[in-house]
Amino acid sequence: MIPDSIASARRAIREATDPAFSATRRTMAIPQVRASLLVLLVVGLFLYPLIEIQTKLDLAVSTQVLILLALGLNIVVGFAGLLDLGYAAFFAIGAYTLALLSSPQFAIAHHSFSSPLVNWGPGGIYVNFYLMIPLAAMVAATSGVLFGFPTLRLRGDYLAIVTLGFGEVVPLTIRNLGPDNSLGLPNITNGVNRITGLQGPPDIHSGPVDLVFSGNSNTPWYYLGLIICILSVIAIYSLRNSRLGRAWAAIREDEIAAAHMGINIRNTRLLAFALGAAFSGFGGLLEGARITSVDSSQFDFSVSIKILVMVILGGMGSIPGAIIGAFILNYLDLSWLTLINEKIHDLGAAWQGHFWPIGAIGDWMFHLDLISARPLIFGIILVSVMLLRPQGIWPSTTRARELKPETEEVLEEENADLYTVRAE
Repeated sequence: MIPDSIASARRAIREATDPAFSATRRTMAIPQVRASLLVLLVVGLFLYPLIEIQTKLDLAVSTQVLILLALGLNIVVGFAGLLDLGYAAFFAIGAYTLALLSSPQFAIAHHSFSSPLVNWGPGGIYVNFYLMIPLAAMVAATSGVLFGFPTLRLRGDYLAIVTLGFGEVVPLTIRNLGPDNSLGLPNITNGVNRITGLQGPPDIHSGPVDLVFSGNSNTPWYYLGLIICILSVIAIYSLRNSRLGRAWAAIREDEIAAAHMGINIRNTRLLAFALGAAFSGFGGLLEGARITSVDSSQFDFSVSIKILVMVILGGMGSIPGAIIGAFILNYLDLSWLTLINEKIHDLGAAWQGHFWPIGAIGDWMFHLDLISARPLIFGIILVSVMLLRPQGIWPSTTRARELKPETEEVLEEENADLYTVRAE
């Protein structure tokens, strides 16, 4: 039976991977080893642009953006246990904050002002990029709080439906605040058209450091994204180990018990939404500045699902897991699927013209398009992880302990509950 096969596969995967993960965790628990590996990793990341071509650096920068998004959603879903299906809305808010305050969108015809932090005039409004970083985070966080208030009493599927609606409302609002909008407002977001000419960071020339963001090189963007990601990881680790992080864990496990222990459920949930949205604002800011334009089609529902799959694939509540999930999904989406598709086409071309059924299979392989099947592939990955390794690739210690059966008898009972239908 299929349920029995799934249970057997899940058991086999656990038996094959648990020893390796346990050995890795024991090794990483040694402070000297952990510090040495961390130093090697950081040094390797900083040296990476010296050995890699620019096209692959572009892929690395887009991965850094998705790492920021996955880390932010991990706060909401992994730490606080709140299912958010509209997370791309905060991504859009961060990007459009930059677009409205650092582009020619709002030209001021008869007045001009210039300073190191803010410039405005006939060419538009331009706020310094480094001032935009906290500003975009604050706007996204405020949006997270405003979004969180109506959902305070919602749980489970109801919360998911409301977050899904919010994720759809934001792009639609952006499209309807363009020229000739039905509300009679001036052109704010340029509607369905792109806002172009977004300003990036100023070039840096200091001693051996020479980073030109206005050129065609992806190296400055890689280093900027790397620094933002490192600082974000440090901040999220501090949050997880703080009193607030323990409060998130408490409401994730049992909200009623947490309330009886004196935890302010309202403020704790709102802080989860706000801080998760802030990191999404970082990602939107970095992506908008890098490609120098934004439009509403970049922030549709598929982006929210993609980020959620990253968090689940890596392991909910796990910071390394969120990073690994973002890396795997983005490289699969933008690089590996294309390579696999080309190999399948080459093999199909070699099989074409052979006798049936090999020739028919070859013809099918030659015309197969994995690129257009991305949503199906992401769905298969999500379902497979939930069935075969629900704790994810690199789970947090707490979640791995929660999902690991204490005995074989408990495992059999769980498999029976999950994969069989019982007649009453």
